[in-house]
Amino acid sequence: MEFDEGKFSQAFGQHLKEIREGKKIRSGKKISLRRLDQLSGVDHSHIHKIEKGLSSPSLLTLKALALALEVSLVDLVDFDE
Repeated sequence: MEFDEGKFSQAFGQHLKEIREGKKIRSGKKISLRRLDQLSGVDHSHIHKIEKGLSSPSLLTLKALALALEVSLVDLVDFDE
């Protein structure tokens, strides 16, 4: 099976958005892009691109987002494609 980077990026972006909106893991704890920007130090436009599948985050960015969202790094990257 061939790895589809675009499909993977879109699936991860959707997963991140659902966590941020409190639909997964953080039940009911919705957070805005701008607030996540403030808490993580990751620019909101970059977070938006990640959520749209247009950008692939570095490991350091993933860790910053996980800390800001109060989820483990494992939970942040554990999703079905």
